[in-house]
Amino acid sequence: MQGSAIRKIADSTATQCACTTIRRASRAITQLYDLVLSPTGLRATQFVMLAAIGREGKIAQCRLAEEYAVSVETLSRRLASLRRKGLVHLSDGSPHHQRVYSVTGAGRRELEKATPHWNRAQARLTAAVGEADLKLLFDICERLVAGARHAQVLRMPNCALSPTPEADAQTKEHSEECAIL
Repeated sequence: MQGSAIRKIADSTATQCACTTIRRASRAITQLYDLVLSPTGLRATQFVMLAAIGREGKIAQCRLAEEYAVSVETLSRRLASLRRKGLVHLSDGSPHHQRVYSVTGAGRRELEKATPHWNRAQARLTAAVGEADLKLLFDICERLVAGARHAQVLRMPNCALSPTPEADAQTKEHSEECAIL
């Protein structure tokens, strides 16, 4: 491939690719929240997981991964650091032997301590972009998540026009596994 063709692809990816643009914005916003949360010892990703588990009381790892559109493997790493700090508890969610998480007393205290910092980060971002634009961003992101999930559920090969029966069965099986809790 010639240099000009590569440059054209790179320019298009940098300016017209939803994945690139959203990941760039996500990283910048995460850096802001990490900075404001730094006195608490929690990172933004840890705060989000702690708050989500706290909201549910108990939640299966696969359900948490699905809700936050994160791979189970990545979520395992994030939750392991919270477990090492004693902020979440892992239990067996029989009958399916699912990994079920709950927030510990120490986790609730850390969440309460970190919430004012989280609110400051949110206020800084709101002040920078405006409340109306932030609301619009939330609405667009929800639509993007729904659209991406719909496209992913189809599990279409790059050239296929319809999902395969095997993909349909896998999707149904995964949904049933995550249905408890």
